[in-house]
Amino acid sequence: MSTAIFSPTAHLQEFIQGDFSGSEIVCRARQLVPVLKERAAEQSKHTRLLPETVEDLKEAGLFQMLQPSRHGGLETTPIESFEATTILAEGDASVGWVHGVTSIHHFHLGLFDDRAQKEVWGRDTRTLVSSPYMPQVARRVEGGYLISGTWKFASGTDYCDWALLGANIEGEPTPAPGPAGSHVFLIPRMDYEVIDNWDVSGLRATGSNDIILEDVFVPEYRTLTWNDVYQGAAPGLAVNDGLLYRLPFFQVFSRATQAPTALGALQGFTDDLVEFMVRRRKNPKDPAATLAIAEARSFITEAKTTLYSNYAALIAEAEGGPRISAERLNEFRFQSAIIPARAARYGTELYRIAGAAGVYNTESFGRYMTDLLACQTHATNNFQARAIDWVGPQLGLTEVPPPMGIVPATLN
Repeated sequence: MSTAIFSPTAHLQEFIQGDFSGSEIVCRARQLVPVLKERAAEQSKHTRLLPETVEDLKEAGLFQMLQPSRHGGLETTPIESFEATTILAEGDASVGWVHGVTSIHHFHLGLFDDRAQKEVWGRDTRTLVSSPYMPQVARRVEGGYLISGTWKFASGTDYCDWALLGANIEGEPTPAPGPAGSHVFLIPRMDYEVIDNWDVSGLRATGSNDIILEDVFVPEYRTLTWNDVYQGAAPGLAVNDGLLYRLPFFQVFSRATQAPTALGALQGFTDDLVEFMVRRRKNPKDPAATLAIAEARSFITEAKTTLYSNYAALIAEAEGGPRISAERLNEFRFQSAIIPARAARYGTELYRIAGAAGVYNTESFGRYMTDLLACQTHATNNFQARAIDWVGPQLGLTEVPPPMGIVPATLN
């Protein structure tokens, strides 16, 4: 059975209040921010993370925050992982994004059959896993499946030895329209090709290339259905029974990357704008500038306080506390989904306030702005749909789409 390296709730009240001094791993993330800021200009010239940055994250254990402790992971609270992603994004949004994406894959892999987990982490507990989940088609054969197709947006894949790929099964019922399909397949790097085609304006260094494979055999134990995940029947739960794995999957999954990356980029933007104004001796009493910075920072605090409080409620429920209603769970998801769009709006005002001198690439503002704009484009940030899930029933809507088109919202 699993035993978390860190007591998962020892500092929970401090975390909710924004005090992460009791989390060694979050403190390690904070120590990397000056290094990431120093590398940011060079990093922006590349479409994947610099190798030294990946090694720094590995050395600090940051990729292993949501990884099962029985396979060398830390099994921290998702509050800590969210905060670490946010902090890394202060230095470079692409770094925060890849950390969040990879960490959530390790959380997901912890729900697979333990044979699959051992294949990935048996030799090296620092092995990384990429995805994309957008489904293609697999065919059922004896002992497993044959899978083919092209999957886009495999963030960080250049440094990953495995990939989680979504698929529906040929000739079998498929879920309602949604981004994930019915199954997820775990594929080793030797079985797929990475197409280096990530040439974009925002989140440039995430290396979110395409993955292609053709008629690759995947044994049954290296697959997992979304229904098993949402219904609490995933085989990995037999060996990973710690607090982290008792939390509703999508409540952790849906806020692992986009929201924290956006908040971190916005924080880094305000920090650099303050430094810029002091350096250029701009009017410190400029009401437009001070208001823009104050509003952005206030929003960051507001968003974190809300989400960390939501996490605390989920943790309390997992430990035997009050049951959270479906309505409130949908409220939680809306509050997370709208963060990147709001962060981008605040970022736009900060960019305007920086003035003409701020548009030069010698400053960081253009990078932060395009990264913020890119963060909000992910399908998880469809806050209009999450608003329908939350408020729709109160307005008398009779058909509310379940999360990801899989199962009722009460399980998510």
